[in-house]
Amino acid sequence: MKIIQKITPITVASALTLSSMAIPTLASAEVSASMAFSNMYLWRGQNLSPNGSAISGSLDYGHESGFYAGIWATSEDEGHETDLYFGFGGEISDTGFSYDVSYWKYLYPEERDGGATVSLSDSDSTELVFSGSFGPATLAYYMQIDSDNDDDNYITLGFDLLEEFNLTYGFWDLENNAGDEYSHLTFTYAPLDELAFAVSKARSDLNNNTGVEEDFLFQVTYSKDFDLKKNQ
Repeated sequence: MKIIQKITPITVASALTLSSMAIPTLASAEVSASMAFSNMYLWRGQNLSPNGSAISGSLDYGHESGFYAGIWATSEDEGHETDLYFGFGGEISDTGFSYDVSYWKYLYPEERDGGATVSLSDSDSTELVFSGSFGPATLAYYMQIDSDNDDDNYITLGFDLLEEFNLTYGFWDLENNAGDEYSHLTFTYAPLDELAFAVSKARSDLNNNTGVEEDFLFQVTYSKDFDLKKNQ
């Protein structure tokens, strides 16, 4: 659930040349890793590391058929988070439309309840993510499953402005309207592949809701990708 500003599944899938719908094999597969350092853990318009910076890393497998899988981990205020994911993405020929469907499992082994460490099985959540891109626009729908909040969903609409700029509007669709339902607007500027700047502003739907941070947030992220193995 807590995804830092990083490469999204549809970006990973779109970066591969999708020439067939074959079942993934070792041929034409890539294994890569990444590391990122940021002054904050910016997640859906909120700062999840108000007491410090965030360090994250990933290990990914991608196949030219469009299948991908990976693991991503990050530090946060109360310990660390580990995400497991897999998905499939591609393009519909001659239409300019790209699609992606993925499954995400978010694990928080360091969360505590009454002073006792919560096990992985008791501190996780799951989302199905459906996204589509046409031209500079991308629409994504995050559907929560396997939790007490199955009807709590998150939606984003993003626009790529030239190569370096992105503007994303995101909002929550919560079953329980008394919850922290809010929207946010995030503007990202990436002058280099390794460097990105983001400005984000959230707005709560409840005037008396103190659970949503509505101040401007400024994020700076340095990241590095590593190609570990490529088979052709």
